[in-house]
Amino acid sequence: MRCSHSFVVLLLLLSLPLAAKRRPHVPDSLQRIHIEVNGVAIEMQRVEGGSFVMGATPEQYDPDTYTDKPAHLVFLSPYYIATTEVTNRLWRAVMSEREMLNLSGYPEHPVSFVNWHEAREFVRRLDSITGLPFRLPTEAEWEYAARGGARSKGFRFAGSDIADSVGWTYAIAGQWTHPVACKQPNELGLYDMTGNVAEWCNDLYGPYQLTTRPDPCGADTGSQHIVRGGSYDEAKANCHLSVRRWYNPETTAGYIGFRVAFTLPNDPMMQAASEEPALTRKIRIKGRRLHFALVPGERPYYISDEITASQWKRVLSLSAPEQDKGIAIGMSQSERQRFAEICSRLAQQPFAVATRAEVDSALAKAVITPPKITKKKEKTPSVRTTQRRRRVRKKLSPWTELIGIRLPQPDDPILVQFKADHEDQKPLRLVIHLQ
Repeated sequence: MRCSHSFVVLLLLLSLPLAAKRRPHVPDSLQRIHIEVNGVAIEMQRVEGGSFVMGATPEQYDPDTYTDKPAHLVFLSPYYIATTEVTNRLWRAVMSEREMLNLSGYPEHPVSFVNWHEAREFVRRLDSITGLPFRLPTEAEWEYAARGGARSKGFRFAGSDIADSVGWTYAIAGQWTHPVACKQPNELGLYDMTGNVAEWCNDLYGPYQLTTRPDPCGADTGSQHIVRGGSYDEAKANCHLSVRRWYNPETTAGYIGFRVAFTLPNDPMMQAASEEPALTRKIRIKGRRLHFALVPGERPYYISDEITASQWKRVLSLSAPEQDKGIAIGMSQSERQRFAEICSRLAQQPFAVATRAEVDSALAKAVITPPKITKKKEKTPSVRTTQRRRRVRKKLSPWTELIGIRLPQPDDPILVQFKADHEDQKPLRLVIHLQ
């Protein structure tokens, strides 16, 4: 067993006790570590934990792709991931007795023709050699790292909006693999997460679920395993970062390889991650639950679902038919503020009315979805019709007043339209700001 000096230093530092209620700092020297295995180096890049929107975000959206929907919020703990795919040289250093079809003469090419079980056997042996908990990355970890983690600039591919600058795809690869790390890296310094070979992930395939569970690890049941990243055999249009593929774990192909990852159980940031706020909250108000979702950012906050008409009337002690499930709209700002104050008093929570900027931010981060409101159209009489009705009522008023009847004058259609245009028809949402 051989292990680099820098990694020994890492373990010593990570074993130190943590200061209470203090977010630890990981030095720059430990952001990337080098491990040597039988004379072959593995470079591992640290990915800080955090939240991101996984799946069909706007820059990833493709109408022909359906398996990456819905886009959903995911929270991940910190982990390390290899900067390159496992090469033929590294495979031979770990699996010396197992000759692969493509090893000879291509030591720096990514290993391929490896099924999921063989990839798992490789990480098991790597774990035994180094004493580190090596594993295949989860699908969420793979996508977060490919997007650039917290340093992401929102590219469609891993480090650029131009596929050829960061990956080997069908248009330029010549139908075969190429040496790793020959293209431009992404924001985290990771290579070939677009193209070259697609990469096995640890997860079983299943449709995305809007789960609040941190560190998701795929479907609970199934027979197919996830493969991510595109390959030299894929058109660049099919290599954007949210694309999902899945294969039987026995599948071997020249366009499928893998990269490794690990999580340190005594990582100081794991404690910090455990102190992160929950992704959702449910608060009961007058016997009904109101659902809130976390909107991440420099100033995170929780935002509620749209307040329904029945919820509005129940809180304000108004008569409300149980079947009234429509969204409450058209209230004045003072009415909205009063509603938030009553909810705060009833639930003992610091509610506030969501501002337009807060709603827009939650929409942009796919925490909430755009409302579907169908407003009944009312026919507004023309100015000429209104003027004629006024003249008629003006002539009739002296006679009707004699018998105690006062005819109301029609509303000015211009003022009516102005009022309708300026009335707040946006749904009401509540927010809880985190201190």
